[in-house]
Amino acid sequence: DLRIKGMPASLHRGRNLAGRGGDVPNVRLQRHPSHYKHGGNWNWRHNPFYGTREFNGLRVMMGLIANWDLKDENNAILENEQPGSPKLYEVSDVGTSMGTPGKSYNDRVSKGNLAVYRRTRLISHVHDDYIDLNFPKRPALNELFEFEWGFFFHQLSIRWVGKHIPRRDAKWIASLLSQLTPKQIGDAFRAAGYSPDDVEAYSQAVLERIGELSRL
Repeated sequence: DLRIKGMPASLHRGRNLAGRGGDVPNVRLQRHPSHYKHGGNWNWRHNPFYGTREFNGLRVMMGLIANWDLKDENNAILENEQPGSPKLYEVSDVGTSMGTPGKSYNDRVSKGNLAVYRRTRLISHVHDDYIDLNFPKRPALNELFEFEWGFFFHQLSIRWVGKHIPRRDAKWIASLLSQLTPKQIGDAFRAAGYSPDDVEAYSQAVLERIGELSRL
């Protein structure tokens, strides 16, 4: 638990998670690299890495963890305070991961849903030179009126992230991911506070997705 001095009485986000007097239970903290500060956001379409092997590998990674909330505001540019140092580009918010390949009307179904994550295949189509991921999915038509129109059309506009990924780039990121051991993958879930049973189940599901990529 954490106590925050001077925390506002009214919060824009997370008000139902905060206790009284600045007490916040079940806190997880994110450590940023030293000497770096937030320097803005980057755009999925317009960035210095668009079209590179590494960027396409990132597209695969978003599908692998099922991070369907691909808004530009969830991407951060970190600038080093020391002159001449490179900028860091990161996906800074992956809070919708490890569930469905797209948003459902219920957030409890959409993220952190082990049952759906385990049974959903990563790759939808394999072609000679490229692959399509089963991600990100648009909201189902029978749920259309559960969403704001702006969100619905945004989800349509970012579907390209998981489509037409060069096969050679998908195999490249698979060659890196396949070097991870089950323990290393499990350690990531343990560090995030998952239960022992969920650590085992999620680790196995991630390994199966890596296996899909490795068989390309």
